[in-house]
Amino acid sequence: MARRAKKRKVFNAIDMTPLMDLTFMLLIVFVITVPVMEYATDVTPPELNGDRRLEEESTPLVIALSDDGNVIVNETRVPLHELTDFLVRLRQVNGPQEVMIRADGSRAYSEVIALMRAAKQAGMSSVSLMTQAEKTK
Repeated sequence: MARRAKKRKVFNAIDMTPLMDLTFMLLIVFVITVPVMEYATDVTPPELNGDRRLEEESTPLVIALSDDGNVIVNETRVPLHELTDFLVRLRQVNGPQEVMIRADGSRAYSEVIALMRAAKQAGMSSVSLMTQAEKTK
């Protein structure tokens, strides 16, 4: 009896299945962990600053422009050309304040801009416009 020698076939390719399993496993791990690490934040509360609390408690300085063109600063009538000097004196006494400007709707917008410019030149901390809520029908 003659035995035939079995020829074994030689594979020249590497089995990619375990390598692909490892790749997909790493991909899944990184897809899950990266967003968690990205959105992790420091949960320590901020320190309160005593000066900021005093600024928040102070009432804003209201500058009103009436329909006849009069400038009124906290119930005091001030000519427009003296407004900057008046606000500088107030800032020296009270420190920088928040300024709210309320103007009549019939006045020109350039007059409102002049009030804002005077407040900024006087060194006020912030200048805002006051608006009136719309009336619902």
